[in-house]
Amino acid sequence: MSTEELLITNRAQIRKKWKEEGVDVENDIEIIRNWLKTQHHLPEMPSDNMIEFFLTNCKFSIEKTKQNIDMYYTIRPLLPEIYQNTNPCLSENQAVFNWSFVLPLPKLTSSLHRVTLIKFRSVDAELISFTKWVSMFMNGIYEIKMQEDLSMGEILICDLGTLTLAYLPKINPMVIKKAALILEKVWSNRVKGIHLVNVPAIADVLISILKSAVSKKIKERIYIHGKLEDLFDYVSKDILPCDYGGMEKSMDELNELWKNKLTEYKDRFLMLEKMKIDEDVRPAPLKNSDLLGYYGNFKKIDID
Repeated sequence: MSTEELLITNRAQIRKKWKEEGVDVENDIEIIRNWLKTQHHLPEMPSDNMIEFFLTNCKFSIEKTKQNIDMYYTIRPLLPEIYQNTNPCLSENQAVFNWSFVLPLPKLTSSLHRVTLIKFRSVDAELISFTKWVSMFMNGIYEIKMQEDLSMGEILICDLGTLTLAYLPKINPMVIKKAALILEKVWSNRVKGIHLVNVPAIADVLISILKSAVSKKIKERIYIHGKLEDLFDYVSKDILPCDYGGMEKSMDELNELWKNKLTEYKDRFLMLEKMKIDEDVRPAPLKNSDLLGYYGNFKKIDID
């Protein structure tokens, strides 16, 4: 397998589904492209795949797509711990791959959803930086997905089998809240399900934190599986790595491929570090939520 096969999509089938809903995909891409030409505060013209990625995540709502594309650029200086000095190509940041797996799996499900497998290795908890892990997911993996991927939504599999008490102090609830904010306000993440497997008793604290950070709709899509076989009712074996009885390459092999894939995007990540929006020429205030103040005043998020 090459890095080009890490995100196998089916653009024709996905577009067909939207056209069945009455969406003119090409026309909507053109609408967003023309709108972007008037947004002189934004630092670049996104690629067509970026535009279609946002449109798909936003269910082809033109206004929401505009807001999310704008937020993609605007949010970067607001969350420096996630976006600044966190270039995922640097060796100190790629250390994340030494103690964890964050693996979007190569094949889509039959319903055209992308499955991502998340697991921490059995390592000394002192090696773990939860903030770096979130940054790799939000600033690294998602950047590549936006450039290359297209799906009808996300399925997350979280293997908690290696979780120990030593790991829990490393899991920062505020960082989880900020990650949830990015997923909502930038990626409009369409989560079909979050599947927890190999769940130890001590995971109750983590699950409670997770549920406090997500919407009611997402809470209802969190599934805890008593045995691994139950997962196969939701995700086909041919999609899963061989570590889980599936037919895909091993997690270690996919991990190495993702490290290589990130390196292929080194120029893009260097460019992102220098990109800035120009608020002086913004044509209208950004429509924002009460979680973000206008023009960069990040408000405190209360923890439940």
